[in-house]
Amino acid sequence: MPGLPNPGYQADFTPLIANGNHAVAWGKGHLVSFGFGEMKEPVVLFDKTGKSLFETFPTFENARKTYGHDAAATRSGMAVFAGSATTADGASADFIAEIGNEGIRHVIRTSPFYPLKVCVTDQGTVWAYGEELTADRAAEPRVHYPMLREYSFDKGELRTALDRATVRPPSGVPIGGAHHDAFLQCGAKNVVLVSGPTNELMEYELSTSHLTRTAIAPLPDGFYLTGIALTDSAELYASTLKPGVGAQTGMLRLQRDASGAQWKTLTMVSPHGGDFFLLMGSDGEDLVYSRGRHNATAFWSKALKQEGAK
Repeated sequence: MPGLPNPGYQADFTPLIANGNHAVAWGKGHLVSFGFGEMKEPVVLFDKTGKSLFETFPTFENARKTYGHDAAATRSGMAVFAGSATTADGASADFIAEIGNEGIRHVIRTSPFYPLKVCVTDQGTVWAYGEELTADRAAEPRVHYPMLREYSFDKGELRTALDRATVRPPSGVPIGGAHHDAFLQCGAKNVVLVSGPTNELMEYELSTSHLTRTAIAPLPDGFYLTGIALTDSAELYASTLKPGVGAQTGMLRLQRDASGAQWKTLTMVSPHGGDFFLLMGSDGEDLVYSRGRHNATAFWSKALKQEGAK
């Protein structure tokens, strides 16, 4: 087992020990923390030293409740937040917002598209993965619609991909799944989606607008992914957890060959006291991770490349 290199850098971040329903993500030189589900916590952006740069609670006129789905940091020191808002009469609106130190700067209403995941390119455009819902939020309104969409806060929707009709999870498995069932990352040359419901790697090449889909061998029974990271050299890594009796947590690297792709173990340990691996993103060729959701320290460790990678 190759193991995981010792951390070369670490810093403390207050949201990693916050109580409540929140999530965190590292990218573009910043860590973003946000309330997940019904918003009880603000969107907060931190620099690499753990210093808070701004804190904003997304509020909208006539909105009774706001729900958070995902967030990502931008290279220019802002946050992109995907969410939904409901009014007192039950009407709902789905949106992607750009948030800075002065509050909400731009908003794109995406309804009926419900953005589950977002990532930001170096050019500042936003990619979202999601599903379409009816007005009563009970079902999908049609069979054919794009699940991947690129947006510009200046120009609106730019490109789309991934026809919903071609995404077929097993019977009884929801396409949206749980929070840890789909992961979206924007790289320098492509957008990467890891789909848990279909065990697929989907890669959208930005220069050619071409989507490639690769089957990923399922994880062993009881394991699920807790985070992924795409390094600058386009290597893909993940953290995993098997809770309960015989609990284990580990870090994985995606290995590809002619037959598909599979997760290879870098390290696997027992998560004593809930200190499971939570991979939050990458910083160049470093993996940025914490040990559980209640440990204030984030670590930077060099990623080990796939054999044969340059």
